[in-house]
Parts: sequence; C-alpha cells; structure tokens
Amino acid sequence: MSAAPLRRVQDAPSRPGVPGQTRSSAAARAATARTAPASRPTSDQRPRLRAVGAPEQARSLAPFAWACILIILSALAAVLLLNTSMAKGAYERRDLKIEIASLHQERSALVTALEANSAPNLLADAATDLGMRPHDTLRSVSLETGAVLEPGAG
Repeated sequence: MSAAPLRRVQDAPSRPGVPGQTRSSAAARAATARTAPASRPTSDQRPRLRAVGAPEQARSLAPFAWACILIILSALAAVLLLNTSMAKGAYERRDLKIEIASLHQERSALVTALEANSAPNLLADAATDLGMRPHDTLRSVSLETGAVLEPGAG
C-alpha cells in the first residue's frame, strides 16, 4: 500500500454543491471571514506550513516468511522420501544378497552330489541294482549305420 499522491491546493477540484468554487477560494474566504486576534502572529511571521505525505506502509514479511517455511518443509519432505526409498532399496539389496548366497550354497551342494553320484564305482553299483551285468567283450556302435561292431573290426 502506498500513500496517495499529494495535490496542490490550486489543483484541487471544486467542491460538490458549489459550482465554480475551488477549495483554495473557499479557504481564502474563510480566512478573511475570521478575525485574527492580536496575540496571533501574522502570516509573514509564521513559518509556512506545507503538506506532508503519509509515510509509506512497510511491506509485510509474512508472505516471504511463509514462502521460506514452505520451501524448507518441502525440502525436508523430499529428503525424508529420498532417504526412505534408499533405505527400502538397501533392505531389498540385503535380502537379495542373502538369497544369492543361499542359492550359491544350494548349487554347490547339488554339484557335490552330482559329482559323487557320477563316480564310476557308484554307477556300477547302481547298474547292478537295476539288474544289469558287465559284458565280457567290448564292442563299438557305428554311428553312421547304427550296427554293433565286433572287436578288432574297424
């Protein structure tokens, strides 16, 4: 809010209700109609008075303060959300690392069991349990014809 600009007495508009009469002429008539007492100094001895404008209204700091508070609160909320999401990601990462470690252990156990079951003596024992017996002579199979070849026939 600012003060209204000052107008000079000569520039003042005429009073409503009195056509053609300005404020300055009305003030002059009123001054002449009054009689000046002898104890009052004359207008030459008195300092001339002048109109002083109203002081400018100081702007309120409340909107600026609220804006600063809102910026700070929104920054804190953003940091909180970011920190929460990072913590959630850290927990997921930890859970995945634990799962990967357990899967590595399971794989290692399965590889060890596979190697143990594929040993030649265990394969022979499993074949005997199924009713298979070892053959006396070794023979080969031709992959092209599918025929069983006798030993020494190349």
